[in-house]
Amino acid sequence: MTTPVLSAVDFVPPLLNPAPYGLYPAVIWTDEPGPTRYLAAGVQFRPINYVDDGIGVWGQPWCGPAGSPASGEAAIKWGTRPELPDPFPPMTIWAYDECDPTPASRTEVLTRVQQILRMGEPVVAETMFGAALRDAVTEAGIAVTRPSVREGVAYLEGVFARTNTLGVLHASAEAAAMEFGMVLPAGPVQKTPLGHTWALGGGYVDTLDNLMVATSPVFGWRDTVQVRPVLDPDTNTYAAVAERSVVLGYEKLIGAVYVDVLEGS
Repeated sequence: MTTPVLSAVDFVPPLLNPAPYGLYPAVIWTDEPGPTRYLAAGVQFRPINYVDDGIGVWGQPWCGPAGSPASGEAAIKWGTRPELPDPFPPMTIWAYDECDPTPASRTEVLTRVQQILRMGEPVVAETMFGAALRDAVTEAGIAVTRPSVREGVAYLEGVFARTNTLGVLHASAEAAAMEFGMVLPAGPVQKTPLGHTWALGGGYVDTLDNLMVATSPVFGWRDTVQVRPVLDPDTNTYAAVAERSVVLGYEKLIGAVYVDVLEGS
């Protein structure tokens, strides 16, 4: 007598939502209704909120003579406009899936490829952005070292305070559990004790590692997701690609700190 063989029951899990933390919730987005040509050249920021000089206190007598620069007194009011940063380049993030060309498989391919992009895009974008942040910090030579996340946050909040602005603190997701009270829920985002927005991304785990970076608010431009299916009759394959272009940038690199407790975590 032959033992009957039972087929496994197919189960399609429900579509999950992306995690409510990371870089994307912290970005101020401009969503375009369709493909965008200007994204191909990136975005050029023109700084307006941060100055290294051009402000001071007039040190001369109220009704007295102006004095002279040679005397060491502030005899004139002057300043220099900051140089324009390099344009922030675009990235095109894609996802792919394929199966046979039956109607059920075609529907599954289109659903899967869009869900792959939806779930993976934030981490891929964070990975690229995190690598660029690390390069920018290295080039600027501004990073200091602190033993703990708490002391690192304290240092960066002090640097932020000198600019009189609120911004974004980028760090590995591992930093969130290191110090109680440093990551405070505030609606759809997390905040530091003084109200700066955390970007605790999975894409930062390997790129930033033990580096925490403070920037001005992050702005983003992205077009709508484009899904492009194709049927290959030679291989009897139905394939689809989902993709869209994204640009992420900021006005000012504020500060950075290497945290000992995150080293190699």
